[in-house]
Amino acid sequence: SNNIVGRLANTYGDIELDNVDVLLKFVSKAGGGNHLEIGTLYGGSAIAVALLKEELFQDGIVVCIDPLEGYYGNGDVSGVLVTPQILFHNIDTFEVGNRILVMKAKSQPCANLGIKFTTAYIDGDHKFEVPLMDWLCVKDVVQKYVIFDNCDDKHPAVQIACMVAGNDPEWKCVYDSGITYVVERI
Repeated sequence: SNNIVGRLANTYGDIELDNVDVLLKFVSKAGGGNHLEIGTLYGGSAIAVALLKEELFQDGIVVCIDPLEGYYGNGDVSGVLVTPQILFHNIDTFEVGNRILVMKAKSQPCANLGIKFTTAYIDGDHKFEVPLMDWLCVKDVVQKYVIFDNCDDKHPAVQIACMVAGNDPEWKCVYDSGITYVVERI
């Protein structure tokens, strides 16, 4: 059986809190195209998106931006170190290396990749101005949905980014439940 080393972000067994389930719903609804992921950890959500795209015969690649080594200290809440080796082990285990591009970098400053995306998942740094800056970076290169992780009282900087996104005249909130917030381009 295929098991991820580390953890799949926010899988609690509670649909309200299982934002990966929500992420996959909106990637499916988008109908193909490239997917951007800010904050990757062990690759769980990116792998899930790549597997879904294969299952649905959707085109597009998954581009992951994460500093990986050094940023997370001695590991995240799972206690497993975040390293490129673990990430690529997980990608290889699920045989999705042909669908995932990993950029070992911080999300700020924005990298102009020259790529349009159908969807984006913002799950990077949850502090200070970074979630808002991530939103400002992706809003003009994403065509359908932006999914935010950790939009809750524990992460006020993410809440601010979600509020700004939801009030953007080119976007509207289409999902706000548990820790997940989703905007759709109008």
